[in-house]
Amino acid sequence: MKVGLHVPQVGRFATPETIAGFARAADEAGFDSLWVFDHVVLQKEQESQYPYSPDGKMGFSPRNNFIEANTLLTYLAAVTSKVQLGTSVLVAPMRHPVLNAKQWASMDHLSGGRMILGAGVGWWKQEFEVLGVPWERRGKRMDEWLQVTKALWRDEWVNFSGEFYECVDWTCNPKPVNGTIPIWLGGESRQQLERVGRFADGWHATAKSLPTVTEDFAIAREAAERAGRDPAALSLSIEGAGVIGSEGNERTVEQLASIAAQGVGHAVCLVNPRENDHAEDVIRAFGQQYLQTVHDL
Repeated sequence: MKVGLHVPQVGRFATPETIAGFARAADEAGFDSLWVFDHVVLQKEQESQYPYSPDGKMGFSPRNNFIEANTLLTYLAAVTSKVQLGTSVLVAPMRHPVLNAKQWASMDHLSGGRMILGAGVGWWKQEFEVLGVPWERRGKRMDEWLQVTKALWRDEWVNFSGEFYECVDWTCNPKPVNGTIPIWLGGESRQQLERVGRFADGWHATAKSLPTVTEDFAIAREAAERAGRDPAALSLSIEGAGVIGSEGNERTVEQLASIAAQGVGHAVCLVNPRENDHAEDVIRAFGQQYLQTVHDL
């Protein structure tokens, strides 16, 4: 199993020095990936319910510094050399696909082909509105978003004309280093799982999905087969797979072993937030004592 870590992105630890130290420690310790999450602006009073917490809140003040995802990934590319870099997840329909495809191809070029585009349809209606993007039919918009993005990475001259986007006789260079950038879609709805099968390279599930992850992933694989794609080529990853810290790492490894037994190939973990002031030490210690065990799962 591969294992990644969320980097400090919000609050007092989201500084250039702390982020660079965290990222280099993970790179040197042998972690496989580093991850960021996505919001552009935060609302004074959160009107939409966050689907991954009991109270529907994100858990931090909107007054905190919150570094934009693509900007942070570019910085991470510059301070690391081996780890993959991804979003868990980018809110795709509220970003224009042509501009975003160019940004990601550029990041992939600069990083030497280390990007993973984790993407979702979004949950915060008001954030779409403040960006001037319609909330309604965002799933249909995402279908086209994915097609335009992949075409810009693949084709010399793109010829796409849809309901929401048109991109005819335009090119986007540089192309991704490995021909494309893996796209892992997050979300648990049946529509999103079928979208994984039709358009994406993998399902980026959450710990919330673990009780039904095998059955849910089968929906994506069946959709891939119906679309004439190879279902065996789809990857399965998990966000929120565990917490590493100074204590309790044996339990985390046991948890990761249980997740790996369900077919998950890539797990994204969090450094205990209470230990962010010495996160580099935590990362190095886990790397020395436990990482090979996780890689062998």
